[in-house]
Amino acid sequence: MHFRLRKKKEAWILTIWGWIILIVVLVMFIIGLSRGLGDYLRVNKPVEAKVLVVEGFLPDYALLLVCKEFEENQYDYIVTTGLPFTNGMEFCRYDSYADLARATLISMGIDSNRVFSVPSPEAFIDRTYQNAVALGKWFEQQDKLPAAINLFSMGAHARRSWFLYRKALEPYKIKVGIIAAPDLTFDQHRWWKTSKGFRTVPVEALGYFFVRFFFHPPD
Repeated sequence: MHFRLRKKKEAWILTIWGWIILIVVLVMFIIGLSRGLGDYLRVNKPVEAKVLVVEGFLPDYALLLVCKEFEENQYDYIVTTGLPFTNGMEFCRYDSYADLARATLISMGIDSNRVFSVPSPEAFIDRTYQNAVALGKWFEQQDKLPAAINLFSMGAHARRSWFLYRKALEPYKIKVGIIAAPDLTFDQHRWWKTSKGFRTVPVEALGYFFVRFFFHPPD
């Protein structure tokens, strides 16, 4: 009886032209995906709500858009969120991004009785999620649990914030909408043409991918 340890087998492989066509198709797919990536991350899906929640890191031009949104859609009040400052405390009148955003909104004409600051405890990981957790606890402590809120964020950060706020507020059964101010530091449609865009959009995309599929709320 004859034993063989190998045998000849016929297989199809790509020719040089086949590889060229495959590479061209892949490049076109990646370019098409990249062009839409900025738009995908800067999501706008507001819901009917009477409470507007503002991420405290927003620049002044975005806070002007917050004022416009607040006035045009007749919200009852605004809540600003954000972490404590980790440097320069002795030179700043405010303790957190939440406090600074509130003060800025008041200076822009928002009634001080209709804007509240809810800073989170100091956090070095899961910072956006911790902001949302602090917000949920504040709603509960103040007996202000709303049926829905709209979260005001900015640019490519918006989709990740939206996901994490929904995650943190799910136990309170609060519906969360999202509004994203434009990031004027780069063109979101051609983000790869500037260093800021190239550093921002892919990192935010990876961040969203991580929290979407691997993030688990800390105990």
